[in-house]
Amino acid sequence: MEDTNFSFKHYLIFFIIPLSSLFYYAKNFKDTETILSFCLYIGISFCFMAALWKIITLIDSRFNIKKLHVSAITILAFATLDQVIKLILHKTGFESKIISKFFMIKHSHNINQTGITNFLNIETTQTLMIVIKAVMLVTIICLYKLFKSDTAKKGYILFTSGAVAALFDSIFYGYTLDYIHFYGIITYDLKDYYVDAGASAVFLMIIVNEIKKSKEKRR
Repeated sequence: MEDTNFSFKHYLIFFIIPLSSLFYYAKNFKDTETILSFCLYIGISFCFMAALWKIITLIDSRFNIKKLHVSAITILAFATLDQVIKLILHKTGFESKIISKFFMIKHSHNINQTGITNFLNIETTQTLMIVIKAVMLVTIICLYKLFKSDTAKKGYILFTSGAVAALFDSIFYGYTLDYIHFYGIITYDLKDYYVDAGASAVFLMIIVNEIKKSKEKRR
């Protein structure tokens, strides 16, 4: 993939996943409270992903994440941060209303553990989920060399950080400890934003490259 300068307009890509979830969560819009909560979910999710992108851009400018050891350390650091937050919340039982009941730090044990199993409402054993996530992580790692541009590499690192954190969840807890709670809509954790931000950046690269190819063919 060729690189693209990540300008202000490119940050709009971080709205795609939150907005696309409207098709699934619209069924939960029973009153103005859930609608307001969903709007907060969109706005706050964008801010989380934009902040993550700023952080990984800063890391890249200081250490160059194209270097394998820098990529590996960054992935482990992001995954560890997610686990440290969960460990603190798990041990202390801390919960707090940030914006009334619409946006809270509130524990939720997700025994289905992945977005797909959540969607299909499939429960799995801890051992099976560890195996599935380990296989997925190995597959993702094998794709490392395909992501050569700065933008694609940053997206890859964020996505992989989420995959590592997901495997840690299954190993240490046997479930996912979600804690970023939007009333009546969805509960997230930090690793979910790693995955969303990473996938969004890679999706942006695909779009940009397809547009370039289309323009070249017209010429």
